[in-house]
Amino acid sequence: MIYCCNLHFFPITTTISSTAIMDDDPEKRSITAPETDHEEHQVSDAGRTHGGQVTRAKMLTTLIICFCNLINFMDRYCLPGILPMVIADLKLSNFQGGLLQSAFVVSYVVVAPIVGYLGDRYSRRAIMGCGLLVWSIVTMAGSFMTTFETLLIFRCLGGIGEASYSAIGPAVIGDLYIGDTRSKMLALFYFTTLIGGGLGFITGSGMAAATSSWNWGLRVTPILSMVSVLLIAFVMRDPPRGLSEGSRLVSTSWQKDIVYLLKNPSLMLSTIASIAVTFTVGAIAAWGPQYVFLGRQILNDNSLSFDDISLVFGIVTIASGLLGVVSGSIMGQKLRIRFPSADAIICGIGMICSAPFFYALLVLSLGSIYAIYVLAFLALWFINLNWALVGDILLYVIIPTRRATAAAFQILVCHIFGDASSPFIVGLISDALKPTIESDSETFRNFKSLEYGLFVILFVEVLGGFFFLACSWFLVSDRAKATRAVAVSIPDQSVLYDKSKASQVHVFVPANDPATSGHTVMIKRSSQIMDEVNLETV
Repeated sequence: MIYCCNLHFFPITTTISSTAIMDDDPEKRSITAPETDHEEHQVSDAGRTHGGQVTRAKMLTTLIICFCNLINFMDRYCLPGILPMVIADLKLSNFQGGLLQSAFVVSYVVVAPIVGYLGDRYSRRAIMGCGLLVWSIVTMAGSFMTTFETLLIFRCLGGIGEASYSAIGPAVIGDLYIGDTRSKMLALFYFTTLIGGGLGFITGSGMAAATSSWNWGLRVTPILSMVSVLLIAFVMRDPPRGLSEGSRLVSTSWQKDIVYLLKNPSLMLSTIASIAVTFTVGAIAAWGPQYVFLGRQILNDNSLSFDDISLVFGIVTIASGLLGVVSGSIMGQKLRIRFPSADAIICGIGMICSAPFFYALLVLSLGSIYAIYVLAFLALWFINLNWALVGDILLYVIIPTRRATAAAFQILVCHIFGDASSPFIVGLISDALKPTIESDSETFRNFKSLEYGLFVILFVEVLGGFFFLACSWFLVSDRAKATRAVAVSIPDQSVLYDKSKASQVHVFVPANDPATSGHTVMIKRSSQIMDEVNLETV
């Protein structure tokens, strides 16, 4: 809804015109409005398209984007579900097995920056459709490879699919919705990340078991991807950038975009913290089932096969993802009303609380299998609190015309230093420490060396939690800058801010926004560049 209130304007002598004077930086604009002193004023909705309203067309577009995310992560995590079969069949080391899981980052590094640049300027539907079509072909072709070298080459091309939509998808959602509706849709998008990971375990191991061939475990997602290409071509809609906020901002040069992103503390700190998230999730997804299976072998427990453990691990991942993403999003929506920096604080506390449960899982891994599953669920639940919140942070601290570039940058570095690195780093540590373990049992040496390799995630998690907490220090001011930049680009709009929080600027305020909590909303109009406007409180 649009927030209506009585606005009391400071009398000033400077007259401001109704058109925005463009500067090189979209955050630096001067605007004018008719001279209005001490009069009641209702916020206009000119230029706004009711971003809180959910229509059939919006929902279909959102679901298609979520479907693309689902099948991408199904493909990513179908390999861990068949990894022991691949290692045994191709006679690979742990390092080589981890490398297969990380190989997608090679093409992602090349394609993602290009997609981010194009996604802020050209048809996002065409970019997504073409990228996913190429990805479908190379993924299906890779499933027919029978040597490590050829399989590695095609797994290296697997990043094309994610690069084609991962930066564009959340930006489109941001252009369709605002406020809590945006938060809910982002929660749905990031929920499919966890669902896709869990289904990847299940479909990969299930197809391999049904066909007695690990190659078939890689052939489900290319078929589904072709379906997504058709949906993008004939059903999906590409909204104008900044539609939900009524933005009239225009794109600038790529160099200015990058400088803008690097100078945004909230984006930088949340990105560094997100590296820790993806590092942890990537390591657990790649080696978790294998680690639990080796522990069962040491105990001579033959009641569970690797496929059984992968299936349960997939269910635990889905369940913890469902509850984690939803509960994190709800906590953010409720708490940010009173605590504007709550999103980053929730993420930080979740990361720090997750580490003890992962530690307990590693230490008690030779105990009850049910205890292991419970500990895995709790550890993943805490870390999954942040998925939707991190996406929301990016959308509200970055202006609409730079969101695709920002998302591409964030996901790129998270993959390079996070889930693309952690599987082979853990495998490398495991291989390096294995000769130092004194035991006649090969299984025990494999188990202990992998355990030592997985201990690295504990330190990474805690470090990531502190970066999220540091992000909370800048969140309010960075959000105000982005909101102000959008607001001054909208013709005949009033910029609102809460007099109790002068750094928080609001426009098109949702019903449960902090600005509606009983405070008088006031504005000082000025012809100065907006970054220099002194928004006083009275």
